[in-house]
Amino acid sequence: LTNDGVYVGQFTAVGTYYSLLELSAISFMDEVEVGFYNKENQQLIIKIPWLTEALGDAYIIQKRNLLVYHEQHFRWMMHFLAMNDTNHNRNHTVQLLADCEIDNDIKVKSYIHIIWDGEEIYRIDEEVGQWEYLKPEAKQYQHILESPFWTDLRKRYMNQFCVDFMKKIMGYKSIRDNVPPEMTVSYRVNTEGSIILSCTATGFYPRSIQLQWEKNGELGVWGKETSTGILPNMDSTFYLRLTLELPPEDPGMNFTCVVEHVALKTPALYSVPGKLTKEKSFFLALGIVLAVILLLSCAGAFIVWKKRCTGLHVMRER
Repeated sequence: LTNDGVYVGQFTAVGTYYSLLELSAISFMDEVEVGFYNKENQQLIIKIPWLTEALGDAYIIQKRNLLVYHEQHFRWMMHFLAMNDTNHNRNHTVQLLADCEIDNDIKVKSYIHIIWDGEEIYRIDEEVGQWEYLKPEAKQYQHILESPFWTDLRKRYMNQFCVDFMKKIMGYKSIRDNVPPEMTVSYRVNTEGSIILSCTATGFYPRSIQLQWEKNGELGVWGKETSTGILPNMDSTFYLRLTLELPPEDPGMNFTCVVEHVALKTPALYSVPGKLTKEKSFFLALGIVLAVILLLSCAGAFIVWKKRCTGLHVMRER
């Protein structure tokens, strides 16, 4: 089992200057929905059955009570952000997105975003600890966001809903079955004459994966490497492409893409398809020409046969 993962919590509140009308919260772990809460029934619904066992009833009740308590914080947030609206009965939407990444039980990334009526107005990188004010008018609430109360609340929220949650379930069981990557390795020459090798992994889960280039059995940096980074697919699996641009003196022979993933028992090796030799190119071209000739011959024979059949039919009618 892996000891890393990405958690995303998404709160959506609808209300006016005076009241909080709706509030819902959705939690995702590695792109898979794991929990849901709404203000109407004030119930925390766990979407994956084994999570209840991993977290424990006491933990789930505690988090449910904390979500109920957080309703007043969203009510205050709605009140302050709608303060300058001349129509205090107008409905507004405020969203809070929190995401964090854990690697070997250590928080390596953590962000909070606040979105007002569809536009992001505040953002903070927890590791930096300073709010970004993305709209000039949002600066007026700086003293509230940076106050000791809201700073403490923000830190406790991220620790309780992200770090503690992730540590409890990591190593217990995978959110979904592990899926090995589907691999494609290619060789091409670009317009400048440089050789480009590409190693693509897609459809894998969980997201942690490592791609490396090996030449003649040795790992190393052989040219200019670029990566797409690990990207999500629509089916909650992931995608990664590693590209290597070789120097002009390197013909691109004997390269292998080495893949390491939890769904693979051992690292998998995928050789780069070799460049066609002149002899192979000749036979390939000859094969294509023969195939075209055979196709034309068959078409000609069919046309002659069709004409004969048509002629016989006309003679019989006479």
